[in-house]
Amino acid sequence: MTLPRIQSLVRQRRVQVLAIVLLVPFLAIAPLHLFMPAPVKAHGVAAPVQVGTSFSPVRAGYLGLDYRSAFKRLEVMHFRVIRLSSYWDQVDKEGYDQLDWLMNEAQRARQPIVLTVGMKALGWPEFFVPASVTDLATLNQGQDVASDSSLRAGTLAFVEDTVLRYRDNPALVGWQIENEPFNRAGPQRLWIDAGFLRDEISSVRQLDHHHRPLIVNAFSHFNLVFDQASARQGFDLRQWLGFDADSAERDSLAVLNRGDVLGLDVYTAIGYQFLGQDHLSRADGDWPDRLARVRELAKRQGKQAWITEAQAEPWDSAQETYTDPKSTNPVAIRSIFENLKDAGYGTVLFWGSEYWLWRADNGDPRWIDAIKAILRDESRAPSMAMTS
Repeated sequence: MTLPRIQSLVRQRRVQVLAIVLLVPFLAIAPLHLFMPAPVKAHGVAAPVQVGTSFSPVRAGYLGLDYRSAFKRLEVMHFRVIRLSSYWDQVDKEGYDQLDWLMNEAQRARQPIVLTVGMKALGWPEFFVPASVTDLATLNQGQDVASDSSLRAGTLAFVEDTVLRYRDNPALVGWQIENEPFNRAGPQRLWIDAGFLRDEISSVRQLDHHHRPLIVNAFSHFNLVFDQASARQGFDLRQWLGFDADSAERDSLAVLNRGDVLGLDVYTAIGYQFLGQDHLSRADGDWPDRLARVRELAKRQGKQAWITEAQAEPWDSAQETYTDPKSTNPVAIRSIFENLKDAGYGTVLFWGSEYWLWRADNGDPRWIDAIKAILRDESRAPSMAMTS
């Protein structure tokens, strides 16, 4: 693994330092209860969990993996679902060949797939917009990208092309519309307006005559500082005072119909740099109970709730620790999973499949062995229904 490749991968999940610098001073006025870990409560004996993962050929390439062989190695692990993305800038330059291969291979292997469509996709910098459509560098920091008319039109055309291309593939079990649309992301901390997201959702519903469920995901509760850093509305006093303020989770639920899926991306340890020093921030102690409440909220609305990303890969502040990470380890993967299962989640997709394969190829199979053990324990979980 070369240093440039490690550095590229670290950048995919780097915390925006400017946001942290602006938010840290507010810690002085935060209520004390925000720092008190809450006990994890039992939410009943859970049924076997549908365990899945995500896969990006882009991320695989950063780690020197051949995306075809890497994907086949994941297929034989029998994940209940694998989440893929359509990368708009790549399709604009090279066509759909790479995604065609992945979708055709999934069909051959009868591997259920969720496909993410839109301008945002899996991995840094999250917005994958062709320069021929819009130069994102010309947009303002923190801007709603949907305010750009050319970007709106181009995105809808790309979504239509992608849905029409894959809607009859029986391996496809759901569409994810954008990736964390209500969270700020990328170097310029851009986000997507709910009005435009509804336009994308409407387009997919009309085009997909198989009526698959739609998924909208959000970076879920971590802790006060990081929640505020990723929130599109910026500083929200209500949340600092301990109230359930508006959030990306609630915004996501608001654009979904009954039967659709709220996806939650859950990380419990995040490295960041502040004043030139490496630091590690951990999730508030009540994170499993917060997630349980979100799941209940979705259920009351007749909607599903999945964990679309559960941390199973390091999120460190520097590339030097990427092979000896401070943020997570194989044992922590099991702990996160058990908390999510206890919170009542029946579908959990782990994040980090490319990392596990790379570590195994370099003499450290502990990561992928931890996932395989969970898959064995949950082997009685039902398969996801594929279209005929």
